Amino acid sequence: MAKRLLVVDDDTIFRQMLIEILSSQGFEILEARDGEEGLELFKEGGPDLVVITDIRMPKKNGFQMAQDIHALSPTTPIIFISGWYDPGKIYAGKGIGPLLTKNKSPHIYFLRKPFRISQLVSLIEETTFTTQAHVA
Repeated sequence: MAKRLLVVDDDTIFRQMLIEILSSQGFEILEARDGEEGLELFKEGGPDLVVITDIRMPKKNGFQMAQDIHALSPTTPIIFISGWYDPGKIYAGKGIGPLLTKNKSPHIYFLRKPFRISQLVSLIEETTFTTQAHVA
């Protein structure tokens, strides 16, 4: 049975590219255009393994969506893909602090654009997720 992934990104071209690539790798894909839609899909029986999301999106950003998902399912791994995030910066007021510190096991991963597809597939295929944020 294919692993079910949720791809959430407001950039239609990027989202469709990810869907095409990940589908060709054997994953079943659910897709959403923003954090609100992604959260609704998650509540309806969303992904088995991982949520892939952009950070900056309309309505509900990726950090807000991740907090809501972890309130429902604290061990759901979430991979953020963004050119905006820089692990060396502090993002006070952006929502990342609570995401990384309030959860007992946040299962949060960051993949900075540009990235290799092999990096993303490796993150998805990992079976043991650490309890600390990981930057690829």
